[in-house]
Amino acid sequence: MDYLVIVRTGWVFPADEFKRQLFQRWPAVRLEEIRNPDDNDALTFEIPKTRRGLHGALSRDGKAVVFSGELEDCAEFAQWCRSLIAADQEVLFCDEAMNTSLILELGMAPEAIVQAVVASYGQGR
Repeated sequence: MDYLVIVRTGWVFPADEFKRQLFQRWPAVRLEEIRNPDDNDALTFEIPKTRRGLHGALSRDGKAVVFSGELEDCAEFAQWCRSLIAADQEVLFCDEAMNTSLILELGMAPEAIVQAVVASYGQGR
């Protein structure tokens, strides 16, 4: 399943800074910059993790990061993304179909994200 971190205000992830932060946090990250200006993504990445790995992309407009992997890894990654964004910005964490979405608060524990996702799927089924 794909998850997204979406900035709902005017703030954007500058691609060069996002790339620098990825390498700083995960030195083994594999990254590809997308040169085609017609592509929706500015870069794609793969982070080797303890579970099955995490794959994702930064949107060209810098307003969203989409990623997939184990839910626990995705929750940790989402919180890491949130830590890069100014505290006064509204940030949404959601799945690709918007079956679950929550405001991603700065400092929110990854476990709280996992619990919110699991609870939202329990209510919808």
